[in-house]
Amino acid sequence: MKQKFSNINLLSELEKPENRDFFAEFSERTYPKNCLVSSPGCAKDQVFIVRQGRLRIYLAVEDKDFSLAILEPGDIYVTHTRAHVEALSETILLEMPTGCLHAHMATQPALSRTIISILGKLLSQSFSIIESLVFKDIRQRLTDFFLYEGQHNGTEVNGSLVFSLDLTTTQLAAIVGASRQTVSTIVSNMLKQGVLVKNSRTRYCIPHVDLLRNYPQDTP
Repeated sequence: MKQKFSNINLLSELEKPENRDFFAEFSERTYPKNCLVSSPGCAKDQVFIVRQGRLRIYLAVEDKDFSLAILEPGDIYVTHTRAHVEALSETILLEMPTGCLHAHMATQPALSRTIISILGKLLSQSFSIIESLVFKDIRQRLTDFFLYEGQHNGTEVNGSLVFSLDLTTTQLAAIVGASRQTVSTIVSNMLKQGVLVKNSRTRYCIPHVDLLRNYPQDTP
């Protein structure tokens, strides 16, 4: 289950000399961990760029929620959607009214193409998440998640992938679309079988990528 929906870092684009005046018009705001940044019906009509931290985009239906993506530094999003946006860690956002962004995009075609490309990835990611929920079981979704974290946010140490993951079991369960108890059981089994190692509360290690990748198939 791939979570980050774009490899384009908008912060790097905005730091270019030709975009610095536009960049200066954003307002910076800090949100604490677990804060609900935006929700359906929110009065704010803003666009934001993640400067620091991680956020989860999800839909809530009755007592269930479905994760759509994880936002990381350089990603862009808008508040006027039917999705909730939750800060998974202390987060710094660069915010701007959506109307102001539209005005700038009309005069800066190169930057517009970058922004549209990033937002277009979100739609693709939404379909990927739906496909994962329909066709993959929970063990496969957890495996995909840990592999993604190790390969994209971790470092290689003596052939192993080491990465940090500051998520509670409840948050992890929400991301992969499962109950807390189920996720806890599967992660415990991964640790017992050695396909995943937990060095500390937030520090994990994947000793052998292939063993973890094949975990759902090789485990009864």
